[in-house]
Amino acid sequence: MKHLSNLFSGKLTAYQIATATDVDIHIIEELMENANAADELDESSFNKLVQLENELFAPSVNKNETSA
Repeated sequence: MKHLSNLFSGKLTAYQIATATDVDIHIIEELMENANAADELDESSFNKLVQLENELFAPSVNKNETSA
């Protein structure tokens, strides 16, 4: 099962996601309404969504910081 929990958590609109990924807005809207629809996505579209999710929601690591 394909999973994009952060991308569709309500922080972004369908328009923003569609514009950033070049995936049709109707597909994005369907994914927002039905998480299981991700299983029906073609691999290219899914990879674009995963890449966006990783870029926006991955924890940032500052390698110049030291921990105490």
